[in-house]
Parts: sequence; structure tokens; C-alpha cells
Amino acid sequence: MEDYILTVKNLTKTFDDFKALNNISFNIKYGDFFGLIGPNGAGKSTLLRILYDIVIPDSGSVYINGFNLKRDYKKIKYGLGIVPQDDNLDEDLSVFENLLIYSMYFGIPKKESMKRSDELLIFFNLTDKKYSKVADLSGGLRRRLMIARALINDPSLIILDEPTTGLDPEYRQNIWNKLTVLNKNGVTILMSTHYMDEAERLFRNMIILNRGNIVLSGCINDITLNKKSLEEIFLDIAKNNK
Repeated sequence: MEDYILTVKNLTKTFDDFKALNNISFNIKYGDFFGLIGPNGAGKSTLLRILYDIVIPDSGSVYINGFNLKRDYKKIKYGLGIVPQDDNLDEDLSVFENLLIYSMYFGIPKKESMKRSDELLIFFNLTDKKYSKVADLSGGLRRRLMIARALINDPSLIILDEPTTGLDPEYRQNIWNKLTVLNKNGVTILMSTHYMDEAERLFRNMIILNRGNIVLSGCINDITLNKKSLEEIFLDIAKNNK
């Protein structure tokens, strides 16, 4: 596991009679931009919620930065950034206050927290919104703030659940550019999406989930070698599910 920032081994999760994940295993190398795609009900959200330590698996194990998720989440959280699909920003606070309050979760000293917050606002082009209430921000600006907030603890791994859903092309492009820069600067990224153009643009390696199983995995160029595009692969999977 020394080469991997994330290792998933034989992970299984069942809800009543529904098997959301069926004994899946995969690894993510340090510095990778790793993708997760699949149709609705494939198990993507369940997998990410397990990595967030919100859902407890029935069996299997997860290691992040060499730590066992089951035993060492308090250690893991300091090197982990999380961007959930649902917006959970505090609308009563300003942009800057959202970052400062979140930094307290990691015990970051106030002076350092203010410095990091200002740097993140600059990076995400949010400086002019520093003292604006979150309630007044557009959807695209809120998503940028959520990603900024996830980086306040300087994580080595950031997990994003469909971060560009519902955004217009300009905001999607802006977030793509920022994520690309972060990855080039050494941040490992695990991201789910239902946009195939986004996957082809950003991901180097990926898994495709369907009905709780990994149906394809590896380098995105290898996965698409005998197909026209990810779109075609995705449509074939959806068609076989009917």
C-alpha cells in the first residue's frame, strides 16, 4: 500500500435486500486524478459516503494515507478534503467566515487560518466576495467556495461528488481549470461525475460501477481503446440494465 493514497479491499454494503456494493477493490496512486462514473443506483454515492465515514460497510477495508478508515478516521481527516454533492455551506455567514469556521474543525490556529483563507479566495477568484453572505452567491460561486473550504486543511486527497452538476459551461470550465492546477500541484483527486466530456477531459484512471460491481477499471485511454467514447460505453451499460 506504500504506493497508494487510497486502497479499497473487498468492500460490500447491503441495504435491506439491495446490494449497493458487491465486494469491490481498487487502488489510487499518489498524485492521480481518479474518476468514478456509473448510472443511477450503481453504488457511487454509497462508496463515497463510506470514504466520508458516514456509512459503515458490511465488510471489507479502506486505507487512506496508510491509515485504516475503521480505526483511524481522526488521523485520516487531517489529510482529507471532502466536497459533497449537496450544498452544506452556512448561508448566514460570509464567504470568509465559512472558511474560518470550517478550519476550526482541524484545529488550525486563527492566524494561519486567515492566511490560508485569503490564499484560497485568491486562487478561486472569490476575493471580491470575501464579505458577501453565502445566500447571495450564484450556484457556481458556491461550488467554488465548497472546494476552497475542502482545501483549508491542505489535504493530500480531495474527494468530490459531482462538483459541477447543474452549472453552466463557463463555471464548469472554471472548476475544471482549478482542479487541474491542484492536481498538478500534487493534490490527489477522486471525483465522481455523470458528464462523460468531463471524465474524458480530467481523469487519468477510473472505475465504472454498475449495480454495485466494478465493470471496467484502469487508464481511461485503455478503457476507451476499443470504443468511440465513454458516452458509448455508458449507454451500453444503461441499455443492458433495462
